[in-house]
Amino acid sequence: MSPCNSLEHRALTTSVPKPVAEGTLSATPFGHVLLSVQKKGLSGTLAIWPDDERAGQDRILFRAGAPAVGRFLDPAADLERAMLNIFHRQQGPYAFYEADLVGDGAGSLRGQVDVLALIATALRGDVPKDAVSRVIRKLGLERQRVKKGAPLHRLGLQSNEMAFIELMRAEPATAAILIEQFGDPKLAQRMLYLLAIADCLEPYRPVSQQKLRAVSSSGHATSRGSTPPPASTRSSGSIPPPRGRISSQPGARDSHLPGGDSVLPASLSNLPPAKTLSGEIVAPRSMPPGPPESLDEDERKRWEEVSRVISMMDRQNYFEMLGVKESAESNDIRSKYMTLAKKWHPDRLPVELSGLRPWVEEVFHLLTVANDTLSDTKKRIDYQKTVMQGGGTPESERKLNVMVEAAINFQKVDILVKRRRYDEAIEICDSAMAVVRKEADYPAMKAWILLLRDGVEEEEVGDEIRSLLRKTFSLNPDHVHGHFTRAHFLKRMGDHDKAHKHFKKVAKLDPKNLEALREVRVGEMRKSRGRTSAPPPRGDSKRPSLFGKFFKK
Repeated sequence: MSPCNSLEHRALTTSVPKPVAEGTLSATPFGHVLLSVQKKGLSGTLAIWPDDERAGQDRILFRAGAPAVGRFLDPAADLERAMLNIFHRQQGPYAFYEADLVGDGAGSLRGQVDVLALIATALRGDVPKDAVSRVIRKLGLERQRVKKGAPLHRLGLQSNEMAFIELMRAEPATAAILIEQFGDPKLAQRMLYLLAIADCLEPYRPVSQQKLRAVSSSGHATSRGSTPPPASTRSSGSIPPPRGRISSQPGARDSHLPGGDSVLPASLSNLPPAKTLSGEIVAPRSMPPGPPESLDEDERKRWEEVSRVISMMDRQNYFEMLGVKESAESNDIRSKYMTLAKKWHPDRLPVELSGLRPWVEEVFHLLTVANDTLSDTKKRIDYQKTVMQGGGTPESERKLNVMVEAAINFQKVDILVKRRRYDEAIEICDSAMAVVRKEADYPAMKAWILLLRDGVEEEEVGDEIRSLLRKTFSLNPDHVHGHFTRAHFLKRMGDHDKAHKHFKKVAKLDPKNLEALREVRVGEMRKSRGRTSAPPPRGDSKRPSLFGKFFKK
């Protein structure tokens, strides 16, 4: 069905101007159409015909590329929700007219809609597979990176989506490698598609060898026929490394990497993902200092009051901050807010108490947010749900942010380990353990990294690995990562019998783990042949030992 069909045009309006653009959603998905209108800054009406037998069209009026007013076939609470309903359409024509074909009549929806945030939200529920494939194919074999200044803040990214961003920032890579390295291929494909159509990606093109020579010579061109530099000194930046090959960082201790049947996987990615972090969150807030000695009694009391209120508000929800009941009417909320706002407005703070201004500004901000939230019916309902779930206070929000950041960092650690950037990974683990206590994931991961980086030759490293694993199992006796790490640790120490027990534990907890299943089979074969473990050697680690055949020299 063509949007130019006369019957369709008569259904749209009695005098329709000629469309300046038209097409079908099967060829150009709705998100692409919105981005095109936004990029060109068009003003006018976008008409989208349904993909069923219904008469009429959805119409969206744009002003300078931004959605402003809409009239839709399906009822919706607001403009944003109505536009979200269109994303599921895979077919149907559309046309753009440089005219207002929406009007101000009953049934029109108004509002401010960020197109990028709208598309990001829509893609979490309905992904146009064909469009995704086409866009990813266009990325080709070039390494991709996030553009400097890309409007990521407008996308409203979730923690798992930010983890993918961190993967890209860690090191540019091709689309295929990024999809392979990230734990969730579908999410990786969706994120690449979103970043590409939102113009947040750019190819990573290192400076070529020729340009490097030109710069290093400071304008002195190499004469024709001159001998090229030795291979060891040539720049290889323009040639991507072979797929799957990871170059060591300078100073990396490759001599500790095992060989033969003791090869360790690059990371813990083959294990099931860790559950949501549930440890004790440490998220302290800054408090005002003690009052200066120069203050008089009234000023000192005011200073102490600010400190007391800040501490108290940190654990209060918005109803408690304003001193109103959850059933309070909007007028009561507004009245209470106005009274408190007069007292806590930063401009009313005396000069003598100017050192308290950051905290007074925070009190005023919290009161304002509380009033805005509770005065809006929809926001109030959503907020009450948050309170019922145990949140809604500044402290809980701060802890949630810490937890989200910790979860993102946990995934970042795995990426760093794959690339043998062990020191950076350990630093993140240490930082995470300082703010997320009683959580088994981090000591288990740090133990794994130490095993990869240092092996078992150093007694101090071995003691630290044992300590970290004891902490892991004290928090979670069935921690899969912990048992997997202990199994490999014991195997490299020469204690195959104990290692076998832990591999069996991993296989029981995670029956799909091929590495553990293989090790269990090897252990059973060893037992059937009458081979037992030898105790680990003691004494000087520099002396020849059993480990000679397991480690590269």
